[in-house]
Amino acid sequence: MAIIRSLIAATALLGAAARAQVVGTPFGFGAGTTGGGDATPAAPADNDELTQWLADDEPRVILIDKEFNFLGDTCVDCECCIPDSNSCGDAGQNAIEVGIGWCGDSPTTTCTYDNAGLSGLEVGPNKSIVGVGDAGVIRGTGLRLHGTSNIIVQNIHITELNPQYIWGGDGISLDGCDLIWIDHVKISLVGRQMLVTGYETSRSLSLAVRFQTNILVGGSVTISNCELDGATDWSASCDGHHYWTILALGENDKVTFANNYIHQTSGRAPKIGAPGYWHVYNNYWYDNTGHAFDMSEANILIEGNVFEDVKSAYEEPHDSGAAFAVSSDDVSACSSALGRTCVANLLTDSEATAVANSDVLSSWPADEEGELTILPVEEVAAYVLANAGVGKLSSSGDSASSAEPSESATVSVPVIQTPTAGVPVIQTPTAEPEPEAVVTSTPAPVIEAPQAESTPAENVPATPSGSAAAPPKGACANRKLRRRHAQH
Repeated sequence: MAIIRSLIAATALLGAAARAQVVGTPFGFGAGTTGGGDATPAAPADNDELTQWLADDEPRVILIDKEFNFLGDTCVDCECCIPDSNSCGDAGQNAIEVGIGWCGDSPTTTCTYDNAGLSGLEVGPNKSIVGVGDAGVIRGTGLRLHGTSNIIVQNIHITELNPQYIWGGDGISLDGCDLIWIDHVKISLVGRQMLVTGYETSRSLSLAVRFQTNILVGGSVTISNCELDGATDWSASCDGHHYWTILALGENDKVTFANNYIHQTSGRAPKIGAPGYWHVYNNYWYDNTGHAFDMSEANILIEGNVFEDVKSAYEEPHDSGAAFAVSSDDVSACSSALGRTCVANLLTDSEATAVANSDVLSSWPADEEGELTILPVEEVAAYVLANAGVGKLSSSGDSASSAEPSESATVSVPVIQTPTAGVPVIQTPTAEPEPEAVVTSTPAPVIEAPQAESTPAENVPATPSGSAAAPPKGACANRKLRRRHAQH
C-alpha cells in the first residue's frame, strides 16, 4: 500500500507540473522572454524554500501550487501618520512612517503592520513563476525584480500587503530589469502600487553599464491578461476604490500593456512619467471614480480599449511627452507607421479629453514590438472578463487567452469565450476628497513633486521604516529623472 500511495503521489506531482508549464508565448515588447526555459518544474515546500529559489541565479520553473502566506512578522505600535487625504477615518489610509520625512507635519499615530509587505521577495534571473490551476497565491508580500532579467510571472494572485496603509507594499516592482512577461496575474489589496516600473533604466543596470556611461537603454516588458482589483475597505480617495494602481517611471522602457482588467480604482491607472514607449491596447477599465491615465514625458499609443464608468479616462500629457488615444476619426493614422489601421477606443459613461498627437507614431519601434493580435473594441470587454486573471489558462500552448501574435499585423479576431462573470454591478461613487501625495514602498526613497491634480499627487519607492536608504534602483529611470519628480 505504501508503494501504491507513493506512486499516486508521484503521478499527481507530475500531473501538476505538466499543467503548470508556462502557457503561450510572450508577445509585444516582452517577446523573447523565456524565463526558466526547460528547467524541470518544481514546487517549493515552504516560504523559506520559495524565497531561496526565487532569489538565486539558477534557471528555474517554480510552481506556486498553494498559498504561501508571509503574514505574521509584525511591527507592533509602530510610527505612522494621518495624512490629509484620510478624511474618512478607518475607511481611509493612514501612512507608515518610512523614515524619509514624507509624513511631514501630519498628525502622528501608531499602527501595526506586517513587515514582509514593505520589502518584497527578490527575484533572480531566468525564472518562470507559474501558478497551478487557481491555487497559486502569495499573501502578505510582493515580488521585487531588481537588477534582473528574463522573468515570466504567470497565473498567480498577489494579495494582502497592508492595504490599510500608504507605503504598505507594492504588488510587483520592476527595478533595473529587462525581458519581463507578467501574464494572467491578479493583484489586490495592496497598500501602495499594484505595479511599479521605475527609478533606474532596466537593461542598463542588468548589463552593468549604469556605472560606465550616462546612456540609458530601457527594458522590454509585456503585461498581459492581468486583473488589477481595486476593491478595498481602505481607500486613499475614501470611496472604496484603490488609488495607487500603476506607477511607471522607467526611463526608456518599452512596455506592451494588453488584455488587462482594471477595476474599482480611483487614480494612477496608470501614471506614466518617464521617456519611453507604452502600447496600451484591448484593456477594460471599469468603475474608476478618479482618473485612469496620468501622462507625461513618454510616447503612449492608446487604442482598442474600453472605458466604462470612468470619471476621466485620459487627458493631454502635462510637461513633455506625446500620447495618441485613438478615436473613430483617427483610425487611418496608423497605416503608414504600423501597416494597419488603428483601433478606436470605446467610452461608455466615461469622460475624456481628446488626446490626438499622432506624432507618437513617427518614431514608434514597431519592429521591436512585432506582430500583434488586436481585437475589435466591441469584443474587448467580453474577452477580458473571460480571460484576465488567475485560473483561466488552458493546458495547451495555443490558448486563445495567451494572445499570441497573429500571423499578420492587421487586426484579427480570436475566438471569444463566454465571460465567466457578467459586467460587474456599478457602485455609486461617493464624493471624492483630495488626498495628498503618497509614495511607493519599494526600497530606496524618492519623493515626487506634486502636480496640479485633484487626486493624490505623485509618489516613489522608499526604504522600509528603520532601514537605511540605498540609492534607488528602479525598473527604468535615472536619478536625474527622479529629482524632477522629487520632494513633496
